[in-house]
Amino acid sequence: MAALRADLCSLGVELEMPTADAVSGASHPVCGFFSNLDQILAEQGLVTQPLHDHGRVYGLRSTRGLHSVDNAFNNLESSLGPVVKGEDSLDALAAMIRRELRDVSAALAQEGAMVINFSEHPNVMVNETLYYTTRAPKAIYDYQILHRGWNHMSGFDAKAQNSPSTGLDFTRAISGLNCLLALAPAFIALYANSPFEAGTLTKYKENRLTIWPRQLDCSRMPGDHKLHRAPVRPFCNLADYLTWMFGPGTQMWFAAQRGQGKSISEVSLVPGDPPLLDFLRDGPCWTAPYGPGAAKIMTPTLQHLEEHQFAQYSDCRLRYAFKSELPELECFIALLQDRPDQLEDFFQENTEFCYLEGRASGATFADRELLDLAEEEVGASAVVSPSAIQYGLLRDLDRTKRLVAGHAWSDWLGLREQAMRNALDGEFAGITLRRICAEVLEIAGNALTKDQSWMLAYPLWVLRTGKTGADRALDCFERSGGPSETRLRELILARQMIPV
Repeated sequence: MAALRADLCSLGVELEMPTADAVSGASHPVCGFFSNLDQILAEQGLVTQPLHDHGRVYGLRSTRGLHSVDNAFNNLESSLGPVVKGEDSLDALAAMIRRELRDVSAALAQEGAMVINFSEHPNVMVNETLYYTTRAPKAIYDYQILHRGWNHMSGFDAKAQNSPSTGLDFTRAISGLNCLLALAPAFIALYANSPFEAGTLTKYKENRLTIWPRQLDCSRMPGDHKLHRAPVRPFCNLADYLTWMFGPGTQMWFAAQRGQGKSISEVSLVPGDPPLLDFLRDGPCWTAPYGPGAAKIMTPTLQHLEEHQFAQYSDCRLRYAFKSELPELECFIALLQDRPDQLEDFFQENTEFCYLEGRASGATFADRELLDLAEEEVGASAVVSPSAIQYGLLRDLDRTKRLVAGHAWSDWLGLREQAMRNALDGEFAGITLRRICAEVLEIAGNALTKDQSWMLAYPLWVLRTGKTGADRALDCFERSGGPSETRLRELILARQMIPV
């Protein structure tokens, strides 16, 4: 067995959490939640900073992380970490998750609400009234709708993911990215948890992931159609990844001042929405304001590359931040064009951090039925286990790469659709998802310490029993009697998250 890497930089996680009324089970846009959470955190000695826009508070920042909403007030989002590298970093992340879930549950209880164990609320009818009354106050959504032509409304039934972040250096980043893209079907299958939509059964066990084609395939930007799907082949290097994301056939977003990120209060549009790499190469150009303001000349820098790193919606992203003194754009362009194999070294030298953001796992939590069926550590590991799997796969990257190389890239892409539809029962080209999940868990488990092995209890239980969150929900729905709407309400109420 190859030596395990012990130098992973940091860990973090983004938890999205669908909320529901604790009596009716209906989707619940939070109201007093952040005030309640602020008080709970203050009692623990945590200082918070409110986040607000258009006069409405939509989040808090604390030393634990960011406590906010995803796209709407019926889908909470906690971004925890980073936990700095060390032998106990995964254990520290698990403790942080446990504390967050307890605090979120307590804050929701004060307004008669709860988190539900689904990766999409099963019974939400999305319409314009719901959209505009629950949408988070983020102006970027208007840009996505009005300028890029997205169907942003399609994701407003609280489609929720568990998104682990694992730090590593740039010399291993693209290999790790390729592996996590290929192995996304295993994460999708193990954490499938959304078989219903708008009160009806769907043809998917993980319907959540239908969000991206529904939101983006109507975009007037052809690049958006491509960038929510895995590439047709693995990436050769960092230059290949950046060219796929920002090269021919893609369209840049807005040009912002450094630090604005997705805030578009003072951003400019480059005429014609060229590929970002063309904008970076072509030098200063006139830009038009997105909102009020005057046209101005914008000089491209590597800040514009950094601020665009979110602009692909596949199952894994590469994330980074340049140091405060930006490197020379001309050096980046020269390496990209003439010495692409040296680009990793350039980024390693000029960035503060690098991590991979997994995006395949559906939100999954402990509920009463799970705790009755299995040992407590199964429920306790449900939320941390995607982080543990990703950590283990990247820690033993050599073995993970061999697993991925054992099948054609096209087979991995085919398995993804099977994972969405059939979870563990999926099969493509003679490859079963049960076998792939078993191999993934074996690699991850061997890379964890003995004291960390409990963190894989949930996916191992799912693999042994064949009961994903979606399968348990379907079984419960079929066992119950009465009208479909009544059965679904009872199911939602029974799936209240229980912090363990």
